[in-house]
This record gives sequence, structure tokens and C-alpha cells, in this order.
Amino acid sequence: MKQSTIAAIATAPGESGISIVRISGQRSLAVLREIFRDSQGRKRQHFAARHLYLGYVLGKDEQILDQVLVTYMPGPYSYTGEDIVEINSHGGAFVTREILALVLQQGITLAEPGEFTQRAFLNGKLDLMQAEAVIDLIQAKSKAALQQAGRHLRGELSYRVAAMRELVVGLLAQAAASIDFPEHDVPQLSAQQMQTGIEKALADINILLSTSFAGRVLREGLQVAIVGRPNVGKSSLLNALVGKQRAIVTDVAGTTRDIIEEFFSINGIPIKLLDTAGLRQTEDPVEKIGVALAEETMLDADLVLVVLDQGQPLSVEDRRILGDSGIGRRFVVLNKCDLSSQLTVADLDLLQGENIFRVSALSEAGLAELRTAIAEIVMQGVVQLESPFVANVRQEHLLREAAAYLQAAAETVRSGWPLDMVQIDLQAAYDRLGEMLGQHASESLAQEIFSRFCIGK
Repeated sequence: MKQSTIAAIATAPGESGISIVRISGQRSLAVLREIFRDSQGRKRQHFAARHLYLGYVLGKDEQILDQVLVTYMPGPYSYTGEDIVEINSHGGAFVTREILALVLQQGITLAEPGEFTQRAFLNGKLDLMQAEAVIDLIQAKSKAALQQAGRHLRGELSYRVAAMRELVVGLLAQAAASIDFPEHDVPQLSAQQMQTGIEKALADINILLSTSFAGRVLREGLQVAIVGRPNVGKSSLLNALVGKQRAIVTDVAGTTRDIIEEFFSINGIPIKLLDTAGLRQTEDPVEKIGVALAEETMLDADLVLVVLDQGQPLSVEDRRILGDSGIGRRFVVLNKCDLSSQLTVADLDLLQGENIFRVSALSEAGLAELRTAIAEIVMQGVVQLESPFVANVRQEHLLREAAAYLQAAAETVRSGWPLDMVQIDLQAAYDRLGEMLGQHASESLAQEIFSRFCIGK
């Protein structure tokens, strides 16, 4: 595949120990020969593959820009599948930009975000799910998310999807053979055999689909909204759970006006805590916006922590919040358990059957039990972390479409329709599984995926 030679800074902006300028394409080695001099100041024509060479990069008028280590990795045995050169310089922001500018002056194109990984995909070094795993690896917020992205990068998820695809194409081949060559000695596929094969493929897809929630949580974090009326200790609870003073705590009602986000990890699982404005009727226009955001966050969250002050009887606002938050999964957190409870018999009756946690955000009593319960939410009903998970919405959507087509194929078989009618839905399921791997991926889809990468990756 002939493409322009590209270059970019592959390390993070700012000062560091080293910086790397990466070049990929047919002219990579020619550029290296032009700008590099060895430790004796001589041009070098031969560079052994995957060896480090110490020397200098020379700028205008043969002036030394920096002492560097350079590596040449010939294609196809490189990350992109093309010839790659990497220049390791000292990690100053200015000197790195000067080296990149010098490279670009040789007629090299500045790489777009994710273009190195996109070329790896286009050159068959990675399938599309492995490419998506690269960005998941970079953005991992916990050890568990890092491990899962590593499994996907190694191709474990791709292998699962490819195996499903092989099962479906096997059914397609058998159906086609019995239809197209009835006069030959081709074993006829019975309706029961077809039904069994379809149900096996459908079961495999549904098992993988059951991991979509956990996969999203590992990637983005479990969305946990902390809600309650003002001054019940929501911000104090957030600070106690994350172990630092992240939210402002005062006795003034309505201190929190916006959504405060903070990540922390429980047993390697990222948890995204969302501290919200106190829910109450207010005439303050700014606080009204905060209350509206809090209500929206409560509805969208994976888990809602309804915080109540057990040092006071339940108020009308407390009861309204309990009613509004009962749509999804929630825990009721009775804060200030170090104080005597003032909850009435009627209050306790209202809380019957709730998941109740008595805590003190001040003394941290009861927080360990709450953390454990939050962590258990993530893994309920899903496979163990050692198995690959559905990694993103694109993959989940295509899997659901493939499952729908297989379900339709099964219904066709049960209805006694001819096999050529079954083929239509089987082919569509096969195509959707192929799209997961990047088979026949459109240019716009590839561009959308790789545009989320940083420049240089």
C-alpha cells in the first residue's frame, strides 16, 4: 500500500526524560540518512534492523540540534507494517519540536491523530477491535481495565468473534451446498441440524453480550450518583470514599451547584463518583440549574446513593427523593451513624426492603461495607475478569444486530421455510460479526475511530 511518509511526536507534550519523534513510510530510512550523524560526525548508510545507534541530529548549516538514539524497524515487521524510524531525543519540548520540524522539511507529512495505528489496521497488523484496544489501553483508569485492554490487544476478543463467525459461515456453506448442488452427493442439512447450529451461535453471542455492562464499567467507570437534600453529608461522603478533600464542605445549604466528578478504584474496578447539588425547591436561578443537573444525573447513573441524615426524621424532601430515585439500582446511605438516630417508626417502615448502609463520613465508620457493596454491583451476572468483555458501544450494537438476524433465521427454520430464506439472515449475521473485526469497514468509520487517538499513536 503506497502512502505518504508521516511523522509526529510520539510522547506526551511537555518536558520529560526523553521524547520520541516517529516516522513511518517508504522514505523513513532516507530521512534518517539525511539528518543523522554517528558519534564521529559521519553520515551512515546502513542501519541494522532494531538496533540503537548513538549520534546527532543536524539542523540547518550542519549545526547539532541534539544527541540522540535512533532505531530503524523495517516493514512489514513493525507496528504499522511500514518502515519506521524512531528518534529518541532529550525530553525538552523545544528541541523535540525542532527535530520534528527538520523531519517535515524533508517532504514528510505531519501525522493525523491515530494515523500510525490506522496504518497498522490497514496493513493487517491489527484488526479493528485490536485497534480499539490500543486507545482503551491508553485511557485505562484501573489495573483491571488495563488487563482487559491488554487481552483485547492480544486478540482474545477477536478470537471469540472470529470463532462465532466461523460457526455461522459453516452453516452458510452447508445450506448453500445442499441448495446449489442437490444432484451431487452432498449431505443434506436437516432443519434440526440447522436449528441447533443457529442456537449455538446465538448462545455464544448472548454470553458475550452479557459482558457489555462490565466492559463499559471497566472502560468508563461505574457511574455512582450521590443524591440527597442539602446538608445531609453528600460532599463529605464523596471526600471520605475517595480519601481526599475533593468537594467543598460547609454548613451553608446549596454549596454544591455543579456536578463534581471523582474517580477512585475498588479491587481494581474504576468507580466514578458524582456529587450533586442538594435536591430541594429553590428560587435561586443558579441553584435551579444545579438541581436539574442532579435530577438528570440521578436518572442516568448505574447506581444511586441516596444520602439521608439519620440525626433527623425524614423530611418531605427526603421522601420525594426516595420516590424519584426508585427507578434503578440504589443504596440508601444513613449518614452520621455516630449520632443517635432520630428516625421515626414511620421512617423505618418506609425504608423496609432497601439496601441500607449506616455510615459516618466523619469517622469513616461503615465505609468499607459500602465500598464492597459498590464493587459487587459491577460483577453481578457477568463473567470473570479473565474472559474478554465487549469493549464499546460499536461492538455491542453489532453483536445485538447479529443476534437479531440469528433469531430471525431460527424463526425461519421453525416455520418450515426453505434454506435459501435462512441464508439471507445468516449472511447478515456473518457480515455484522465481520464488521466488528473491521472487515469492509467504511472510510468514515475508520476515521471516526482513529480520530479519538492522540497524535503520534
